[in-house]
Amino acid sequence: MQLEFQRIRISHIILMSLVLHAFVISQPQFLQVWDESIFLEITRDFLEGEDHTPHQLPGIKFFVGAGITIFGDNWFSWRVPSVIFGMLTLLVFFKVVSRVTSENKALLATTILSFDTIFFVHSSLFLRDVPLMFFGLFSLYLYQRKSYYLTAIVLGFSLLIKETGIFFLVLIAIYHLWTRRPSFSHISIKNTILFLVIIGASFLLPLWIYDVIYTPIIYDPVIPTDVLPDGREVPISYPTVVLIESRGYDLQKPIGNVTNPIEHLGVFFSDGYLSSQAYKVKNWETTHTNFPWSWILPLPPPEDANGLGWVAAKKFDDTQEGKPNRGKILGIEWRGDPNVPLWFFGFWGTLFVIGYGFFRKEKTLTVFLLAGIVSMYVPYLILSITGRVMFPYYFILTVPFISLGSILALSYIKNSLVRKISYLVFLAIIVSWFILHYPVKIL
Repeated sequence: MQLEFQRIRISHIILMSLVLHAFVISQPQFLQVWDESIFLEITRDFLEGEDHTPHQLPGIKFFVGAGITIFGDNWFSWRVPSVIFGMLTLLVFFKVVSRVTSENKALLATTILSFDTIFFVHSSLFLRDVPLMFFGLFSLYLYQRKSYYLTAIVLGFSLLIKETGIFFLVLIAIYHLWTRRPSFSHISIKNTILFLVIIGASFLLPLWIYDVIYTPIIYDPVIPTDVLPDGREVPISYPTVVLIESRGYDLQKPIGNVTNPIEHLGVFFSDGYLSSQAYKVKNWETTHTNFPWSWILPLPPPEDANGLGWVAAKKFDDTQEGKPNRGKILGIEWRGDPNVPLWFFGFWGTLFVIGYGFFRKEKTLTVFLLAGIVSMYVPYLILSITGRVMFPYYFILTVPFISLGSILALSYIKNSLVRKISYLVFLAIIVSWFILHYPVKIL
């Protein structure tokens, strides 16, 4: 496949995405959107030398904390690190894909990824998933270059940001085992153990140093909850806990301190977000997007369910000097709707590529995509069995792989002209959806 615009480079795609981000990251300037408030409050504790949330992993605080220290506590410091990680993610994704297919297809796949609405939103706000995605894809890039020990170090560090870094270890393991077929004799048990030890050390040692310095406080309950009139038990967000307790109310009782990573992980796994009963489906007013099978179906986003937070327009309706005075003061609304055309066609198109690839014996690329689906999407299907509530943005780690899969599915069109038109039409659909659901709207 030859692109018509031969002068387009990955730098142009990154620059375009950077400009689009510049229009949104300053809004709102004095409020946080959705989970930004949680991570910002936790980071402020970090800068004060405190940790009241051992059920959270600390990695993201290192980057935003540095930004706040240098530039002050403002929207720029909160969000610019995510933008930087977003641009780096596009670059490393392009490099990774270029090693399993052509640069032209890699460029198209990266362009598609840049216009995914969930990826764009999460690379615009102070959230953890895009920094995690960067380190995960970077570890995959290092693996492709046979820098195995560096791969292990980066993988270990990714776990400090979010536990889903383990998905990239699963991805690399599947891909590595397959490429060593049909004989596993080339797989060294000694090197495998060393690889896992390095991952563990690059995760546990920094966490241990952090725990020794900050001695995070263990509370009972770890995550306070509130019981609604209908009997549902819902979690109280950490910023709300801080506000309520600043007014003299006690929602938690300190019962000890974390001094080592084993204690830290004990709190994380036994009482954190992964295991808390407050995050069960039964306690939430769910929509279809709270279930992982709905992310890959052509279902329209709910009217309200995917809003990531907003500064609502203030309406007024009064009388001034005897005359009606009605209207509203403009506000900013943030939305975080999935890119339904990409998610639907990309997922099922990727499965087609996997099936057809095995039929045509294109094993390396096929297994790469299969490993991406198995490691990034299937865990949520399994987790849903436990009754854990899901959110559409959990699909974000699968999006790079379905972006590539969608382009590969179209590449099977034999007629050159029809194939090029198909690329353009698909890209136009993705961009149109992006424009229609551009996350920041003036109300």
